[in-house]
Amino acid sequence: MKRREDPRLITGRGTYVDDIKLVGMLHMALVRSPFAHANIKNVDTSAAQDAPGVVATFTGAQLHEELGSLICGW
Repeated sequence: MKRREDPRLITGRGTYVDDIKLVGMLHMALVRSPFAHANIKNVDTSAAQDAPGVVATFTGAQLHEELGSLICGW
């Protein structure tokens, strides 16, 4: 069976998740430690929270408190 989506994708007419814009939509960025197996004692998010356009900041400890353990899928 011939794939019908190929022409749309290879000619730049495809729609991707990054193309979707919804009213009130927010974007998220994760910042990870550059040090493997580091024992992080404190995270100061005040500079990030005060940056223009920032709606919220969360630390790993805060997410763990709300969501529990997140299992790596790979």
